[in-house]
Amino acid sequence: MTMTNPPAETTGGEPLKAAAPEAVANHQKLAERNAVFRRFGFDPEASVRFVVKKTLPVRGGILDIGTGKGRFAITLAREVARVTTVDVSAEEQHCVRLEAAYIGIAERIDFILADARALPWPAGSFAAVTSWNVFHHLDDPERVFGEMLRVLKPGGKLVLADFSSGGFRLMDEIHAAEGRRHPHPPSQFVHWRARLRSEGFAVQRFEEHHQEVLVAQRRIPRQ
Repeated sequence: MTMTNPPAETTGGEPLKAAAPEAVANHQKLAERNAVFRRFGFDPEASVRFVVKKTLPVRGGILDIGTGKGRFAITLAREVARVTTVDVSAEEQHCVRLEAAYIGIAERIDFILADARALPWPAGSFAAVTSWNVFHHLDDPERVFGEMLRVLKPGGKLVLADFSSGGFRLMDEIHAAEGRRHPHPPSQFVHWRARLRSEGFAVQRFEEHHQEVLVAQRRIPRQ
């Protein structure tokens, strides 16, 4: 997921009335990909459920950074009334809209086409800002991290999840078996954990299901 710089626009509005064959084919493709991951020892559904559990509860709007294949946004939307998800790929968001329509939760997800380096919302817009297995794809992760902090409300929750070292090894194996290479940049989580604490966040770190997760709650200054 390379963040380019298209103008922000919405692909939300009325729920997508997907043609059944297209939605079924899209769902089957996603299920087949999940099966490939599981054969190598990574269960994306268990991973997503683990991170969603660490995200909840949230009172207020939630912003998901990097729609991707939609695994995180869709699982989160099963648990909350509304999720906003942002990505630069209209094609990937179309596939996720198909999946959301297939399982009957299309009305719970707002899809926004935008560059996460310059989010189209004012400061303090969301009660929670999340990302799942996104940051290793980004060209400018520090800037995206800063934007996530900017749009987070005082007292809001930041959830950063990416592959653990073991998870990256599994991804390397999967992609190598397919004749491809998987992005594997150095993790910034140690740096971001220290930065969050220095800025007054209470931070917890978790590692499970081949995920490294930071959950940071912004403290509200006493009056």
